[in-house]
Amino acid sequence: MPKIIEAVYENGVFKPLEKVDLREGERVKLRVEKDRKEILKNYRGLFGKSTVKELQTLEWEAFM
Repeated sequence: MPKIIEAVYENGVFKPLEKVDLREGERVKLRVEKDRKEILKNYRGLFGKSTVKELQTLEWEAFM
């Protein structure tokens, strides 16, 4: 069953931020997504006051 967990990438290794139920050496598939809050934080104040629609468009473009 798929499960979403947060992880930190350090020194070439993904380190889960919570306990995972896996056997040592078990293979998994990862889908890597950057944290949206971190992306939007980079743009805070850049465009002055923006509408919700403008920020949603920016968020959508950041993930394309």
